[in-house]
Formats: sequence, structure tokens, C-alpha cells
Amino acid sequence: MSAEEAEVAEALPEQPRSRRLLFMLAVIVLLVGAAGASAWYFGLFGGAAGPGQAAEKEAPKQALYYTLADNLVVNFRNPGGVRYLEVGIDLMTRDPEALPALKTNSPVLRNNLILLLSDQSESDLSTREGKEAVRAKALAEVRSAMQKLYGSPAVDELYFTTFVMQ
Repeated sequence: MSAEEAEVAEALPEQPRSRRLLFMLAVIVLLVGAAGASAWYFGLFGGAAGPGQAAEKEAPKQALYYTLADNLVVNFRNPGGVRYLEVGIDLMTRDPEALPALKTNSPVLRNNLILLLSDQSESDLSTREGKEAVRAKALAEVRSAMQKLYGSPAVDELYFTTFVMQ
């Protein structure tokens, strides 16, 4: 065998080895890409949870309601004479342990709301904006009282379920 033939013979086995190397690199790239795509799909990198997978974020807790007053009646400021306000008040919480605390402290909450509502004027209560402002003040009052009495504001929302002025 001549020197040229020996060089050709040595070069021939190199070609399949380089093709195998190229093929293995392509397979590795595809596997890494597939792993990244599946990780994203199943939520490992902040993507949506895949089929049959539980979401990592906790669902919001269920709203629970406590009726503080079906018909809280107060007289309010009116320069033309005595006027009455009757309101129904429901409190919304997402803390199941707060419901017994709301019941236990309802006399304090009712008292504070009577004082707040009786200090309102007819003009404060005659518009939607005025009612919303009073509702916000009432919520703040209840949350403040519950913070002192229960150690947590406990109440997320306050709703007027009835609202009658006479």
C-alpha cells in the first residue's frame, strides 16, 4: 500500500465518526429543547399548569358572610326635625375563624355603627356617592374595632342590605 492509500484509509473511518458526533449533538439539542418546552408547559418556569396538574397558586378563599344587623335603626341629624335611617348590614370575611369573633363582638360593632350613622346628615345619605362614603367609613370603623378586639381587621367588605330613610 502506498502512502497515499494509507492516508485515504485513515481518513475513511473519520467520516462516520464525525457523522455520529453530529447526529448525537442534534439529538442532544432536541432533547434539551423538548425538556425546556415540557418544563414550561407544566409550569416549572411560570407557565400555565398542564393537563391534570394542580395550579401552584392557592385559589382565593371562599367569601363568608355574617349578618350584623337586619334592621339597625338610628335617628340622624336633620335641621328640619327627626329623621330615621334603617339599615341592614352584612359583613364579608374570608377567615372562617373570624365568624365566631364577629358574633362575640357584635354588640361593640353595632354600637360603633349606631354612633357613626347617627352623626350623618340627610345630605350625606341622599346620594349614591354619600352612601358609598358612609359605607367606607363604616367598614373602617368595623375593621378598627376588630383589630383591637380580635387582633386582625377580619372583615374584607361591609354591605348595606337595606337602606331606608324616613
